[in-house]
Amino acid sequence: MDRYKKVRGMHDIMPGETEKWQFAETVLADSAKLHGYREIRPPVIEERMLFERSIGASSDIISKEIYSFQDRKGRHLALRPEGTASVVRAFIESAPPIPGKITRLYYYGPMFRYDRPQKGRYRQFYQFGVELLGGKHPFFDGEAVALLDFMARKLNITGYYFAINTLGCPKCKSAYTEIVRSALSAKEDSLCEDCRTRLKISPLRIFDCKNAECRESAACAPAVTETLCKECLDHFGEFEEYVKKAGIPCKKQSGLVRGLDYYTRTVFELYVNGDENAVAAGGRYDSLVRELGGADTPAVGFALGMERLISIVNFKLEKTPSVYLAAMGKAAALKGISIVKELRNEGIAAETDYEDRGLKAHLKNADRSGAQWCLIVGDRELEKNEFILKNMVTGEQENISEDTYLKRIKELIK
Repeated sequence: MDRYKKVRGMHDIMPGETEKWQFAETVLADSAKLHGYREIRPPVIEERMLFERSIGASSDIISKEIYSFQDRKGRHLALRPEGTASVVRAFIESAPPIPGKITRLYYYGPMFRYDRPQKGRYRQFYQFGVELLGGKHPFFDGEAVALLDFMARKLNITGYYFAINTLGCPKCKSAYTEIVRSALSAKEDSLCEDCRTRLKISPLRIFDCKNAECRESAACAPAVTETLCKECLDHFGEFEEYVKKAGIPCKKQSGLVRGLDYYTRTVFELYVNGDENAVAAGGRYDSLVRELGGADTPAVGFALGMERLISIVNFKLEKTPSVYLAAMGKAAALKGISIVKELRNEGIAAETDYEDRGLKAHLKNADRSGAQWCLIVGDRELEKNEFILKNMVTGEQENISEDTYLKRIKELIK
């Protein structure tokens, strides 16, 4: 019989790992709620054009990596490669924005890109992201970074910093794009094939190329801060004031441009010292809502890669108090139905095995399950109206009456 394997680029998250994910998911969601964000759950399938309009039709994500298909009615659809476009589409579609109102949303779920699989990078991957819509002031950019900083501290991540930069407003960004194109045209021969195409269509993406020669050539281009208008310089300056006042570790990085077309002005990435891959990234995108058919709405947000996050967090998870019921004999198994129900009703994790096994086998199962206590019930114990409670960590055991077993277990858990 054929054995099936997971599809290349996909990954299973098995018990032992899922607990880490659940812990991190809870910390991230609670942190977002604490900062005034509410959850949104957009679908994983959208019109392909949504991503072409937002990310850029010539980007690697759209030209090489997007999972797209036609449905039975011939509509061009795609599995979402990122979350911002879906959130903005839902924001526009749900109701007209109220002038002056700030909308804070967070999302979590799988994204899909046909990327080259490698450690920590998969074709189905998970992102936690936040989007703040309606805020124009540079302090909103600072708030987004401060939220990410708060999450990092809550997860006990150490040795991290934020790379920060600005791309300027659409006018400044367009002007800088032409400056970069002009500066790198003389170095076209040193660029890889992809970057020669980028030079014609979107020169700023050359800064994101993994090829060392391309990045070396891009480093010769002038810094964007040398070309910005006063308003853009002031915006970035106030953002820097915020992160400095908040005590957030930041480093200016002139080559930071982000790989998505919709970013304007502030951009940032979260790094851990010694690792060249960002854990999270984001920035301001003041034109995207309008470009996708909505009202003119300033916005800022970020997305955090869960696989990368899980790999760097030093998890110290506390075990959930749990009891394994070793019920031996039919009468004990019947009694066990009410025992496990009572335990679970009190919020105590409980499991049992209904097969006819001896005590030794039950104790092995209890040990494998990770239970802290084993409640032993057999015919002899039922006759005496008492149970045996065994501590699976120390090996100590005690006799407890049927009437007080629940009270005793609750005392031990406390």
